[in-house]
Amino acid sequence: MKLDVEARVREGVKAVLEEVLEEEMTHHLEAGYRELTPTRRGERNGHYQRNLLTSAGKIERLEVPRDREGEFVTELFERHKRMTGDVEEATSSRCTSPGSR
Repeated sequence: MKLDVEARVREGVKAVLEEVLEEEMTHHLEAGYRELTPTRRGERNGHYQRNLLTSAGKIERLEVPRDREGEFVTELFERHKRMTGDVEEATSSRCTSPGSR
């Protein structure tokens, strides 16, 4: 039962992250999906998948949008890191605290 709840939490976190990523892309391009605006700054170019370690657990196959110019950078996580900041911070503090070895 506990695993089922944890899986649902991870699914919820994944859905929220993907929604935030899409909103960031819309803001970056200054236009929504298939929206034509005079201020539009590029085109969407599908998604790529990545795994991300969060405080809710490992999020697998997170769909990250990309633009044709390759200029989109999310604020949720750093480009080549596989952990969110809170997980990375907790991991590093655990390794550097006295008695952790």
